[in-house]
Amino acid sequence: MTEYNWITKESKLPWLVLDIDVPYKEMHAEAVALKEEFVAHRDQDYGGGYRHQGWRSLCIHGIDAYKTNHYDQYGFKNNDEVPYCWTDISERCPVTVDFFKNKFPYKRYHRLRFMLLEPGGFITPHEDTDKNVLSPVNIALNTPKDCMFKMKGHEGFVPLTDGKAVLLDVGNTHAVYNKSNEDRYHIIVHGVKTKEYEDLVKRSYAKNGN
Repeated sequence: MTEYNWITKESKLPWLVLDIDVPYKEMHAEAVALKEEFVAHRDQDYGGGYRHQGWRSLCIHGIDAYKTNHYDQYGFKNNDEVPYCWTDISERCPVTVDFFKNKFPYKRYHRLRFMLLEPGGFITPHEDTDKNVLSPVNIALNTPKDCMFKMKGHEGFVPLTDGKAVLLDVGNTHAVYNKSNEDRYHIIVHGVKTKEYEDLVKRSYAKNGN
């Protein structure tokens, strides 16, 4: 087993802060300017899953800007079937697109989304997968003081402070509550990694993994 595979699949870390600089202030400004375009995210969960409030999203890269859910909600069986593309929204966030095209070490993207949690918004405890793997990457464009991201069984809160890119194990039970009077903007990244990404994870583990 490679070091990268051990870190992401066997280390049991709930999260790992990545050692990468993000132009988050400019990216945050682009997200705020697009606020009226955001759509309600995962409405289907009310029928039989966990509950949430004030959770909205917008695809920079995906099926289209407003199809923010997992591909199976749109009739696809796997990522290879999905016609992912840079959406119309991408033309309105050039700094964000440049970062992901030219600086973030992914080979290609699946869903790449702005995520908004409004004041008073919450995402109740849930797991996104039945596997404990460090994936996906969550980038905090801003995190209000009274906005908390908690993982069950782990002390403190996930350190998603402004500008931090954090690799998450969303197989852990987790929840978010924005108690502030500010919107919280993050980006969630899904896609195909490069060797440079694996090196980033190893470097980040050496620096931040203990």
